[in-house]
Amino acid sequence: MIREMELLREHPCFSALTDEEYQKIQDHMYKRTYKKGQVLFDPGDERNRIFFLNKGLVKFEKSDQSDAYFYLDFVRENNLFPYSGLFDDDTYYFSAIAMTDIEVSCISANVFEEAISQNSEQLIFYVKILSKLVKHHELKIQGCISFHAFQRVKHTLGILMDDLGEKNYRGNLFIPYPIQMNDIARSSGTTRETASLAIKKMVKEKKIQYIRKELIFYDVDYFLDFLK
Repeated sequence: MIREMELLREHPCFSALTDEEYQKIQDHMYKRTYKKGQVLFDPGDERNRIFFLNKGLVKFEKSDQSDAYFYLDFVRENNLFPYSGLFDDDTYYFSAIAMTDIEVSCISANVFEEAISQNSEQLIFYVKILSKLVKHHELKIQGCISFHAFQRVKHTLGILMDDLGEKNYRGNLFIPYPIQMNDIARSSGTTRETASLAIKKMVKEKKIQYIRKELIFYDVDYFLDFLK
């Protein structure tokens, strides 16, 4: 436990804080585990906690009543969330769902925001993170405006590869978490059937492999070119 706290202290999310500032955060921090499928929070819930994901994968999602609008994103282990609403919102904007069994460190939002607001170096770190997130979401929007469903699916896969991809023992990029066809479809603004056809085409062309919800990317440049 002590070693885990030391590693967390060294993480860029906290490393610029003084010992006193970090101690205040640590005094209002506790660990919690969630099983796959459990909800951490929903839109409208009081935004009273910030989370650091120690293990697993968390999915963010939000849709309107007609399902015409759908927001989807993921956060992997060793990352803080949510950044949206920092210093501003009183409630969460989207749902956070455990996609695997997860372990999180829960931090009082008020204590966390007070600590980083008093440390300019740590605050600059979060400003840079938010700037990267804005660019990331702009890239997502660019993919959504395509009239061709195949291109939207390809764009979604490229985003997932860029966000979650790791190298396997063969040197191929893969996503070490289950990615559901429904999530790919909804994020691409298309039906499950259309997304499935697009993926089958890419599998046939040996661009990817998709078996048991596992994605492996054989032609990385095929997706990287699309993200430029």
